[in-house]
Order: sequence, then structure tokens, then C-alpha cells
Amino acid sequence: MIISYAKGDSLLHRLNPLAKLTAVFAACTLLFLMGSVLSSLATLTAVVAVAFLTGNQRVLQVMRTKFAGFLGLWLILANAIFTPGGKVLLTIPLYFFHITITDLGLATGIIMAVRFLAIFLVSALFVSTTEPAALVYSLMRRGLPYRYGFMLVVMLRFAPVFEREMKTVSNAQKMRGLEIDKHGVKKLYRSLRFTLVPLIVSALSKVESLVMSMEGRAFGYRPVRTFTFEDRYEPRDKALIFVSLAAIILVLAGKAIGWQWSHGPMF
Repeated sequence: MIISYAKGDSLLHRLNPLAKLTAVFAACTLLFLMGSVLSSLATLTAVVAVAFLTGNQRVLQVMRTKFAGFLGLWLILANAIFTPGGKVLLTIPLYFFHITITDLGLATGIIMAVRFLAIFLVSALFVSTTEPAALVYSLMRRGLPYRYGFMLVVMLRFAPVFEREMKTVSNAQKMRGLEIDKHGVKKLYRSLRFTLVPLIVSALSKVESLVMSMEGRAFGYRPVRTFTFEDRYEPRDKALIFVSLAAIILVLAGKAIGWQWSHGPMF
């Protein structure tokens, strides 16, 4: 299953959605502003520590998936090979050319891999602890038109539904003897043909039911709408927003006056 919202009573679950969204934005921004291996690893460690302390084991399992490991290793190798400059660490002679690995390329690859893992983890942490409806309602209370908000709610709610439909269709085709897991262009075409078509038909039926329900409730008749709950900001929410924005401002101010956040490719 993809990462989706899971009910809970942790501190992250109780935070205001916009406060958590501000923290996610700040973390992603700092990852790109402070360009060193040490700062990137520190951010990744902080994200993992937050997930561990809040008991979000599902997010921690992302670190042990083959996809994360393969993509991280590929980013390190690609940058180590194709990034010019720096001190030569290793030279691999080939028939027509030589592959040179430098400290700058290796550091750049590690930074890119750590950034990818950190952004993925902090996004997964946000999604798993934030109810989609609460997030959209908070955005609408801050000025987002409710028609666009409803579109966002539908997108977030239907993503796991379509994933389950995909698995159901795939298992049904396997029980009928169709080999849709084989490799190759022909097998890929068969997989798309016998999996996507039933999925599209199922999606269209769900969309038609949703449209009829919206029309029956006169959706869009009023320019504004009412809400069933009040969007409150506790002191901890305000503190999180303040710390997140202050961190971005501090780093930007430091760069503006010439502060050196890193003393080389690694630190």
C-alpha cells in the first residue's frame, strides 16, 4: 500500500495541518539551501527521529524498501561518475575512456540521495499524520475556493481506492490465466490492455456516481460555504510555524551576508 493517512493520537496527529505543511516546506527548503553532506544527513536524521519518537513505523519501513535503496545508490553512482571537478579518488580504466570518481562527485551524489530520502520521508510523515479533509478545510478557511478544495479532497481520497482496484483487477486477471507480470514490450502491452481498461471503467463508474451525488446536493450553488468545525491554532502550532519560518529566514540572511554554511564538499 502507498503511504496514506492513518488514524492516531500522536503529537503530529494533533498539530494543525497548515502548521505541519509549513514545517514540511521549511525542511525541504533547508535541504537545498544548506548544501553539504553533514547538513543533509542532519536533516534526514531529524526526520527519522521524529518518525521514531511518534511511533510511525510505516514511514520508517520506507527506508528498508528496495526502491529507496536502488534509487539512492543510483543517484550516488551517477553523480560520482558524471560530476566534474574535485580531487580524484579513483580511476577506472576502460577500453575507450576512463571513469574518474572525485570527492566532489561523491559528495554531490550523497547529498542528492540524502535529499531524496529526506524529502520522501518528511512528505510521507506529513501524509500519514494529516487527515486530507482537515488539510483542505484549513486551506479553504485561509482563502482557497471550496471547489478547488473539494477537487483536492477527491484526489487524496481516491488514490488509495484506485490502488486497491488495480490490485483487484490484477489478481482477477491472474486467476483467469493471464500472464501480466512477465517482462518485455509485448507483455507490457498485455498488462496495460487487461489491467488499465477495467480500471478506467471502474473509475468512470465511481466518477459518475460522485457527480450525481454532487448534483443532488446542489454543489456549487453558493459562492461560499459553511464549516462544521473551527480551525484552531494551539500554542504548539504557532511555535512550529515560527520556528520553521525563522529557520528559513536565518539561512537566507546568512547567505545574503556571506556566511559559509559549508567548508567543502563533505562539510
